Amino acid sequence: MASLKENLQRAAPGLVLGAAFVAALIWLPAGWAMVVGALFALVGVVRLRRPMLRNGALALASLLLAMAAVELAFWMLAPNAPNVGASKQETPPDWYPQDPDLGFKPRPNTTIAATASYDGKPLYNVTYHIDDKGGRVVPGSVDQGPTWLFVGDSYMFSEGVEDRDTLPSMFARRLDPPAHVVNTGVPGYGSTNIVRAFELGTYDKQVIGKVAAVIAWATPPLLIRVTGDASWMNTSPRYDFGSDGKLHWSGSFGTYRWTHPWAGASYYARSNVGWIRRATEEYMEREQTKLYIALMARLAELARERYDAPLILLSNGPEKEPADQPDLQYLPAFDGLRALGIPIVSVRKKLGPVRDWQQYFIPHDGHPTPKMNALVTDALIETLTTLKDKKAQ
Repeated sequence: MASLKENLQRAAPGLVLGAAFVAALIWLPAGWAMVVGALFALVGVVRLRRPMLRNGALALASLLLAMAAVELAFWMLAPNAPNVGASKQETPPDWYPQDPDLGFKPRPNTTIAATASYDGKPLYNVTYHIDDKGGRVVPGSVDQGPTWLFVGDSYMFSEGVEDRDTLPSMFARRLDPPAHVVNTGVPGYGSTNIVRAFELGTYDKQVIGKVAAVIAWATPPLLIRVTGDASWMNTSPRYDFGSDGKLHWSGSFGTYRWTHPWAGASYYARSNVGWIRRATEEYMEREQTKLYIALMARLAELARERYDAPLILLSNGPEKEPADQPDLQYLPAFDGLRALGIPIVSVRKKLGPVRDWQQYFIPHDGHPTPKMNALVTDALIETLTTLKDKKAQ
């Protein structure tokens, strides 16, 4: 009879590769995890004695290697994101720490040095200032009402530009008489973060007098965030439809996935396996469209209930024309927003032909340039004037 030591020596290669496979599933791309899993199965081919078990191990190794090859093909065919290759650095790096209610939010009274480069060439070198209430400083704003409340993600925060070149700051300097303009944009936020912030009254401390309007961006990248399919959304608020058909907060995405294993496994699969992501793409887009429209409707409702103020959306989503827009798959979502009856500023119509868009976005980064923010400021003021004239009639 073999000794314990001999059994452990015989099992050691399999145990090591088994542990490596589990680690690969957690820390490595899916393709590499499948390669490690195939090696683990091949050890079984060598070590297992029963023909049925050896054949099963060989079949598993073949399956995993085939899946790894498919994953490699999907990786090679996948389009590059606009910021691939861009190198960013922010000091201090932890200026928006974890928050139990919203997932994360800026640390008050913080100054951030932000730089970005691509292929060794600088893209920007700017400074962000966070005020004592956690919003980005808005040059041109004054401490008297009414309040113009700008909410959103890195588009509204205006990542990559100086404080005075943000959209809220440009808007503040155009107001006559001056008023209180607040920039609560946070890089990485989605619609769920903003809706939860309204429900909890997070922005109340930043309001002076009456709120004139709540202003938010509506852009295609926001859609994947409503289902938590952006990697950084794990601690962010999650919403789903209850039995009454209405939106309900259901904790964070991460907590929900731990307590609902199928949801967790589905998220892991589509996040890490290319062919599963492709197979579920249409279904996820339908779910994200439905949720995104409902969240924007809820935000408009909360703006009225909490501040008796209108929600105004700045839309950089696709329109029915022209046909060469690169993101027409999101048209149903933005048609749905337009059907809500919310005032919408169509930024896309202001950008002109697709060939001219590059001047409005930071290269290899995708965030608005000062020129884009100036364009949107003009469009917003034009829209506000039109709404005021209609109300006066």
